Amino acid sequence: MAEIRALRVDARRNRDAIVAAARDVFDRDEQLRFDDFAARAGVGVGTLYRHFPTREALAAAVYEGEVAALCDQANDPARSPGKNLDVFLRGFVEYVIAHTGLARALAAATDPAALADGGIRVERTVADLLEHAAADGAIRPGTPVGAVMIVLHGISSTIDRPHWESEARAAVELLLAGLRER
Repeated sequence: MAEIRALRVDARRNRDAIVAAARDVFDRDEQLRFDDFAARAGVGVGTLYRHFPTREALAAAVYEGEVAALCDQANDPARSPGKNLDVFLRGFVEYVIAHTGLARALAAATDPAALADGGIRVERTVADLLEHAAADGAIRPGTPVGAVMIVLHGISSTIDRPHWESEARAAVELLLAGLRER
């Protein structure tokens, strides 16, 4: 992340354009040659490769931005801790539904490190939400963050299953009901 902040203004603008174009391609679940991302972003192929040497690196950058946006919305001081947890978990499902093309691109990634930072950030966010919701009495205390993460990983891995969207929404509702059960 530090290298991103150190980019010149024009280089940062080019990088952002590539990521935005890739986000659109992944959201549409389009099949596009890697070099064609440059044209979509309005930059040269050399610029694409300078910022992202592989499709996997580009998908990881899109994922990082999406995870940041999702996690940044998790703690709204206008909502109760329990409501923040509900909104985040339901939002996670809607995020996966909206970004199935990105999920497929990430599933094809061979480097687990490409996803590690995002996974760590989601897990930290979930841990904080669970802690605050339990302290507020909205959920039972002592819920292991790993158990919630397994449900979220399960949801993320079912995107090619028939009716997965409704089943994913149902899985989160079951999770929320179980968290509230005393």
